[in-house]
Amino acid sequence: MNYDAEVITTDVLIIGGGSAGLWAAKRFSEAAPERSALIVDKGPKDWGGLMTMAGGDFDAVLPGEDVDAWVQDLVYYFDGLCNQSDMEEILRRSGDRLRDYQKFGCEFFTKADGTLQSVPQRGLDHVRLYPAKLKGRGGELMVKNLVKQLKDQKVGRLGRIQITELLRHGERIAGAVGFDTLSGKFYVFHAQAVILATGMGGWKTSYGKNTPTGEGVALGYGAGARLMHFEFGRVWNMPRYFGWEGQTTLMPLGGRFINALGESFMDKYSPILGANTDPHYTTIAMAMEIRAGRGPIYFDLSRINPADTVLLRPQNGWQKLNYDKLSALGMDLFRDNTEWVPQMTVSYGGIDADIYGRTGVPGLFAAGTACATEPGVYAGGFALMTTSVTGHLAGEGAAAFLQGADSLPSTGQEAEIARLRTEAFKPLGQQGLKPKEVVTCIQRAMFPYDVSILKTENALLHALREIQRIRTEDVPRMAAADPHYLMKLREADAMAFVSELYLRASLARQETRAGHYREDFPQRKGEPRWLLWSKGAEGKPVATWKTVPLESYKHPVTRYYQDNFRFA
Repeated sequence: MNYDAEVITTDVLIIGGGSAGLWAAKRFSEAAPERSALIVDKGPKDWGGLMTMAGGDFDAVLPGEDVDAWVQDLVYYFDGLCNQSDMEEILRRSGDRLRDYQKFGCEFFTKADGTLQSVPQRGLDHVRLYPAKLKGRGGELMVKNLVKQLKDQKVGRLGRIQITELLRHGERIAGAVGFDTLSGKFYVFHAQAVILATGMGGWKTSYGKNTPTGEGVALGYGAGARLMHFEFGRVWNMPRYFGWEGQTTLMPLGGRFINALGESFMDKYSPILGANTDPHYTTIAMAMEIRAGRGPIYFDLSRINPADTVLLRPQNGWQKLNYDKLSALGMDLFRDNTEWVPQMTVSYGGIDADIYGRTGVPGLFAAGTACATEPGVYAGGFALMTTSVTGHLAGEGAAAFLQGADSLPSTGQEAEIARLRTEAFKPLGQQGLKPKEVVTCIQRAMFPYDVSILKTENALLHALREIQRIRTEDVPRMAAADPHYLMKLREADAMAFVSELYLRASLARQETRAGHYREDFPQRKGEPRWLLWSKGAEGKPVATWKTVPLESYKHPVTRYYQDNFRFA
């Protein structure tokens, strides 16, 4: 294998080629057409990250709608943990991004009068998504259209590159190093600014969540950026057989979960919202029903109007493949009650950045789900909206930063680069644990329901001790047979880091709020506060509480979404 280094110089280096990274590159090139931009991604070139797997549904505030009304819905939905000024700006720009997608060639369902057809979300008064017309391939089409824009703007794009460390010039971020996950070639990227658009951390649980494992968040933390929202993890409802995208549309149209007795149990836990609610609350109820002996849980679509199935039936792509597999087994999602289970998927923890992606570390920006945007609840279509808008804003922020910044030299770091190269390849060819073995140990610690859904202190402490053991004993013993498994090793390392922060944060928040449910602290406590994490002595995470500055916000917190539920 060839471990010779390739040196590349660019003005802005964008790490991550999903929705946020593509939009960041597009906006940066528009705002600074004389400068160069380069996207690097650990996946194949132009694959588009998790956006490729998305259905393509999109939340947006359209012209004539009240942005303030949307913000108030989200303040209520997030149980007060909403950065109102940032959310207002994201929502103000959401309609622009939707119109951009339409101009690029992405189609959304329309009504007879030609206006966009919407689906209301989570029992909220104003938040709604617009379903993609090409069901099953909507996200893939978004990727292809965005990549075409970048080709026209001559944005550089590289795939199969695992970034291992950020480079510094004094206090400022000055690029990164990494390696080709197939050939093993070492790469040095000199840059005037870096945008982390790598997505969130996760636990490799399903079809669409196999790649987000937290390397970008760990890079930001290592560089000195603050983190937040780590007590929140996305616990989703998933079919036991194969994967499916679309419950967000199914629930408002009449879909519901029923227990083994045929009861629509969410009517008991939430008489106001019933089945049409956030999946985090539904999975809490599912866990309680199963624990009480009323499982398994089934998804019942019998009440959906047959005319509405045009919004739901996949036409192509991976969803059509899975639909055909179900049909081959004699199951039809639209005819039969199919078994569904709760599944922990990804972490909501991310980098604490402002609306333009600025992290507080000079030259380092963050975008998309690498940022801490939403605290533990999720409306359908929300991620495609926030990643496009925050990516666009980070590209704008990076361009503005470079207008007033001194130009960095691309020399003087040779000794540090040599050290990082040695460190990166150290596990290659050694005897030790396989990354998959470590990942399995992490999953076993994190997935019990009293760690991930109905959290309790004893279970969280037990899991924390195991994750700390994994980080101190197992992670250093990992080895890789080739560059591909060296990438998997980096993923396992980041996954262990994210897991420890999740457990520490879950223990620290001794209350129930938004998607975080503590069975031993089932009530909300006091004013809403954000939990921040920074790197302390010897790299250990240090927690800081920050009260949400309601006095400086437009909207008081008068309602809480969690008050719709009766779990305690």
